Amino acid sequence: MEKTERLLDLVALLLDAREPVSFAELRDLFPDEYGGPRGAAERKLERDKAELLELGVPIEYVDPQRLDERELGGYRIDRKSFFLPDPKLLPEESAALYSAGAAALATRDFPFSQDLQHALRKISLAGDTQAVGGAAARRLLVVRPGDPGRAQKLRALGEAVARRKRVHIRYESPPNLEGKPGKRSERDVDPWGLAFRGRAWRLVGWCHEKREQRVFLVDRIESVEINAQKPHTPDFEPAEGFDAAVEADRSSKPWRWAHHAPEEVTLRFAPGSEAIAERVFGIGDRTLTVSNIDGLVPEILSLGDRVQVESPASARDKVRGALERILLALQRPVEPEPEPARPPAQDERSEPRQSAEQDGKRERLRRLLLIVPAVRRRPGIKLPELALELGLEAQELREDIDLLGLVGRPPFSPDDLIDISVDERDRVSVTLDQSFSRPPQLTPLEALALAAAALEAAPADPAVASALAKLTRNLTPKARQLYAQLAQRIAGSTPAPRGVQSILARLRSAAEQHRELALEYDKEGRGAAGERIFRPQGVIDHGGVWYVIGHDVGRGAERTFRVDRILSVRETGQTFPDQGPLDPARFQGEQLFFPSGHEHAITLRFSPAAAAWALQRYGSRARQLQDGRVDVSIESAGTGYAVQLALSLAGEAEIAGPQQAREALRDEVERALQRSQEIT
Repeated sequence: MEKTERLLDLVALLLDAREPVSFAELRDLFPDEYGGPRGAAERKLERDKAELLELGVPIEYVDPQRLDERELGGYRIDRKSFFLPDPKLLPEESAALYSAGAAALATRDFPFSQDLQHALRKISLAGDTQAVGGAAARRLLVVRPGDPGRAQKLRALGEAVARRKRVHIRYESPPNLEGKPGKRSERDVDPWGLAFRGRAWRLVGWCHEKREQRVFLVDRIESVEINAQKPHTPDFEPAEGFDAAVEADRSSKPWRWAHHAPEEVTLRFAPGSEAIAERVFGIGDRTLTVSNIDGLVPEILSLGDRVQVESPASARDKVRGALERILLALQRPVEPEPEPARPPAQDERSEPRQSAEQDGKRERLRRLLLIVPAVRRRPGIKLPELALELGLEAQELREDIDLLGLVGRPPFSPDDLIDISVDERDRVSVTLDQSFSRPPQLTPLEALALAAAALEAAPADPAVASALAKLTRNLTPKARQLYAQLAQRIAGSTPAPRGVQSILARLRSAAEQHRELALEYDKEGRGAAGERIFRPQGVIDHGGVWYVIGHDVGRGAERTFRVDRILSVRETGQTFPDQGPLDPARFQGEQLFFPSGHEHAITLRFSPAAAAWALQRYGSRARQLQDGRVDVSIESAGTGYAVQLALSLAGEAEIAGPQQAREALRDEVERALQRSQEIT
């Protein structure tokens, strides 16, 4: 008997038992499985018990108690804890939850994708509603561009975080802008948590080599190996009060790196640019707490004349010094002239192939527990249709049904087995379910996956919050405790900037209900907002930055607006036809950029110190010059993006051409210097 069949038989026996089943009885009922030397059999049963617990099967051992002259004790499954009750979701809650799940799964690198899929299936089978409200209906799209191989690493790291198992990683640190080269290293890390912050997945944990907490960019982890010893025993406990989101957020903001004692930096915002305080720096006034001034300088520079450092003088001088270096470079003639731009090479990334181990025996056991309730819910359903609902291939489902026909209680007579079959017209039916009539309770990981998906795809959605509350209160106390612990260690989304949450909610609502809007949009962040009449198709979280896409009525064309630059939203009272679903494939690039035909090439020239960084960052778009500098060609319809990028590099890059873009950078630097000189 294979392991999957043995575990299902054990579940069937214990679900049907009115009293705890002793170990001696299990040895008699399963002589081939738990017979032989008692010590080896006990260890095997404990391993089976641990695996079932991970799958959400609440198997427990009850100490013997004397009752009616008998000693009652042994193993049992509490049926009330096993079955998932109908969560009684309202239609809008069901739609919101399923759309959040669909959007998270569409990212292709959600750490707990299989747990999320199982959770959604369980909810659908437990309730009265089908999986309604797909991503298109809710107008949500979450995109995490980058390495397709990241999904496998995230899955391994997520498992290690949940099980508290040490990992061995191979890591490549990047070169920096001051000429320090990157290097490869191998580390043993206790993975305390995972979070998506600063447009990247970050692993936060205890580095045994450095003997301190460290943050690692997942995209720079070349390989992950989970400690295989004692798989059901944790290797560590996270630090008390640990919150992965807080630590990853600090890592994503260089001015918060703990390089020096914290000090207060006072910022001055140009008239009309006051919203930057809240939306870029997350502060409600002009005071920012900084522990790494050098990390703040590039951010201040990138904002040009819109933000200045008022105090302390040392920080103000660093910004001014960088501006003067950029201006000095712009005053020198360009030598050599940049070459004509070459078309960028296409990345030949392929989708990661499904690992043969990815859908192993453990995943098969999880889905087998859902097939019988799925058939009971829709008697006579065709096999291809059932396979589609469960996310399986038809042949795969047929093999699962054949196995289920062998599952039941000892002594395994016909009446003791699950009676499930597929007739000659491909209709699936079940007569004897042997207590597998309803889906099992959500596991803590499945509940966590739902919560993480909701926070990622539908922040501040009341319907999602209400649905999650209904689901998680049905967890067992032990599962609720584990769920709460994991919630502090996994953060799959970057929250929308302060001050735009309500705007984001209104944009989503208008997209769902096809209501036309008037947007007050400040493209440059200078207080020169213009009104746009806009018909939103949907909202997109692209690498942690929120956008809205739709039809700009005034320009008669599709446009994409950054949500953090929208100052206000009002409805015009007009509606518009459904524009169709968002196509995820359109948005998978590193930048959310749609060519308009008006783009031109702009060449950024990096200093020799920043050459290694530029070559690694831009790949085929970078060309090294004889003197060690590096030219990078970017395509842009205007000069704003190139100017902001050059400024953020703090004097290690300039614009080499065309002359119009070079002058735009010089104008911005001169305005910023003039504003800085107004501060005494």
